[in-house]
Amino acid sequence: MEPVLNVWDSSHSILKSKITNRASIRILERYPVKEKNEVETLFDQEEMAGGDSEALFKLCHQLLNVWKYAIYFQPKSEVFIDTLQENGYPDAVVKGILEAYTSETFSQLFESLASCSHSGIPRVLSTDWTSRTVVRRNNIPSSDREAVLTFSTDQGVKQVQLCAKDLEKLYWTVNKVQSSLDGLLER
Repeated sequence: MEPVLNVWDSSHSILKSKITNRASIRILERYPVKEKNEVETLFDQEEMAGGDSEALFKLCHQLLNVWKYAIYFQPKSEVFIDTLQENGYPDAVVKGILEAYTSETFSQLFESLASCSHSGIPRVLSTDWTSRTVVRRNNIPSSDREAVLTFSTDQGVKQVQLCAKDLEKLYWTVNKVQSSLDGLLER
C-alpha cells in the first residue's frame, strides 16, 4: 500500500525547524519506527525536561508519516518542498524536514534499505576469476580450459567452476546483456 502524505495538522504547537530536524533525524536513525509503540521512546526524559512531551509526540507522529512518504517515493528536493507546502506544512517545519532529507543520516538509511533483500538471493559484494588449462597425464597440457569464479557475498564466499562449454555460454550471455544495456543507454 502506497503511503499518502497527510495534510499538516494546524493544531501543532511546535513550529521550529531545529526541533523538526532533530525529531526527523531520530526517526531516521531508528527507522522503521512503529507508529504507536516506538514514537514515545525517541526522546528520553532528560531531553524532554521542560518541554511539552505531548506536542512533541504529536509532531513525531506527523513526521513519521512524512518520512514513510519520502522513503517510498524518494522525490527530488524541489518536488518534496512543493508537496509539503501544498499540504499546508509551515515554512519552518519544511526547512527542518529538508535539512534532515539532505543529511547523511537519510543517505545511510536509504542505502541500508536499498541493500536489503528479502528474496534469499545473496548480494554480490565482489567477484574474482581464475583461468587455467587442464593438464592430462604426463603433464601434457590439453586444449581444455576452465575457469573458477569466486563471488564474495553477504552470505560468505562462493566458488563456481566452469568448463569450456559453460565459459562459452557465459560469454554469449554477458554479450547479450551488454547489448541490451547499450540499447537502453542510446535511448
